[in-house]
Amino acid sequence: MINRKFFVTVSSAMLISGIGLTAFAIDHPNRPTSSTLSAVQNADVALNERIETLLRTDIGLAGSRLRTQTRSGVVTLGGGVPDEHALQRALELVASVKGVREVRNELEIEFPK
Repeated sequence: MINRKFFVTVSSAMLISGIGLTAFAIDHPNRPTSSTLSAVQNADVALNERIETLLRTDIGLAGSRLRTQTRSGVVTLGGGVPDEHALQRALELVASVKGVREVRNELEIEFPK
């Protein structure tokens, strides 16, 4: 008799908690989990590092002051370049990197003073 009451109590508790968890999942179907968010952030960091290395090592961009920011594959490229050719070269290089979905241009041509 005690085993039956225990079983019914435990089963009821599990059922109620399961319903609560299911309701939470239904209320927040698009909420990213911490592991998903971490994976996205890690992918952005790795992509940003590849882009910065590519830009830093390109001889056509010597003398440029570039900064990059990546969020979900969207790269914002900012800073200063010496001429229009360098600006176009930087945008083309970034767009060619696998994993880049979009490039946003915030570059400025810096004329010598």
